[in-house]
Amino acid sequence: MTTRGSGRNEHLNVRGDLVGDEDAVALGVDDDRTTALATMVLGALMVVISVIVLVQAVRLDNGGAVVGPATAPWVVGSLLLLVGALLTIRGRRDMGFWEYSDHTTPQDWKRLGVLLIALVIFALIVPFLGYVVSATLLYAVTASVLGAPDKPRTLAYGFIVATLVFLLFDVGIGITLPAGPWGF
Repeated sequence: MTTRGSGRNEHLNVRGDLVGDEDAVALGVDDDRTTALATMVLGALMVVISVIVLVQAVRLDNGGAVVGPATAPWVVGSLLLLVGALLTIRGRRDMGFWEYSDHTTPQDWKRLGVLLIALVIFALIVPFLGYVVSATLLYAVTASVLGAPDKPRTLAYGFIVATLVFLLFDVGIGITLPAGPWGF
């Protein structure tokens, strides 16, 4: 693991952010420029998507109400812009801290494939199972593929986040997400 040249003995562990420094070392996770580059690219992609969402939000009308159909895209677009900009800045900052390494393992491609398949399956099952169940499963699969150590806790967190998002949209904003056969 490399250290930053700031005078402090501070470990940089981008992938270890998910599991902590000790677990990253135990799992044999090494940091490299690929991780920082991926962070920067994801951030830039989020910025582009946020601009698209915000441009579309301008075209929507709240019908004179404070909260309406245009509110959700403004909130989502603004958060995407903020998180995307922060990820891009972090990735760019971290790019200089590691030596160049141009290797992609088969496991990286497998993870990417599983994540893409999970997104497609989510899009296909959300009308039938409802948003909360589908989003919980998507969250659990994504977190597991990215190395979440505790599967039951990951599932619980996914359910909590999906439920909060469902309630925010359904009750708070008035936009109904697919409810599925269970009503949520």
